[in-house]
Amino acid sequence: MRNYPFEKNFPSISYIANNWPRSKNVLKKFILSNHKLPNLYNLCLNCLNDLNVRKIDRMKPVLKKLSVLCIKNVTYNTYHDSHHFKSVIIISCLLAKLSKLKNNEDRFLLIIIALTHDLGHLGRRIQKRSFFQEEKSFTELSRILFKAKPISKNNKRIKKIFRSTYFPIKPEKVEDHVEKIILDADILSSLMFGLDVGVQFASRLKHELRFEGGTKQLFSGFLKFLDNKSLYLDSSKKSC
Repeated sequence: MRNYPFEKNFPSISYIANNWPRSKNVLKKFILSNHKLPNLYNLCLNCLNDLNVRKIDRMKPVLKKLSVLCIKNVTYNTYHDSHHFKSVIIISCLLAKLSKLKNNEDRFLLIIIALTHDLGHLGRRIQKRSFFQEEKSFTELSRILFKAKPISKNNKRIKKIFRSTYFPIKPEKVEDHVEKIILDADILSSLMFGLDVGVQFASRLKHELRFEGGTKQLFSGFLKFLDNKSLYLDSSKKSC
């Protein structure tokens, strides 16, 4: 089997998964690195190859366009930026490996959703409009991915997954395997590498939200909100 390193000087996701959790520090190093913008397009391609997703040539221009949009940070977000996207992409790919996501179409959708689930994020949330950001991100994706075609089964499915990422409300029962992975990956970067890393990410979010309390207070509130229902996969729970 061909090896697909997800970035220069790093191994493949298959290597990370096969040596999990001993390989956790390798993933931690990649997720915490923020000295340069990630190449989201190459990262997505490498993840798709590692997941053995084939026949994606016609979708590469779409994937490239989406990757360019996700790199843009017009609102100067300090948390919901390209580094958050790369974290969700790479953790989603890992969870797909660990939880044995088999369907080829599901694997492709997983990477697309992981890339774009916060597309065009406005930073400080519009508090009075629940699901506003999630539906905005979905709308921006659908304009490119579906090109004004009538709503399809996948379109409805993706919209549901996007809405489920609205943090104040976490669905208690989730049957969709892709949805479980996305929901877990969205929060695992703040959970799976220990308290210090969680506080570090909370400091980025504090600045973005203009949160008036302390960083540890913000992270403590995040932890209190979480419970066993917030992580849906056994592989996710074991990774913390």
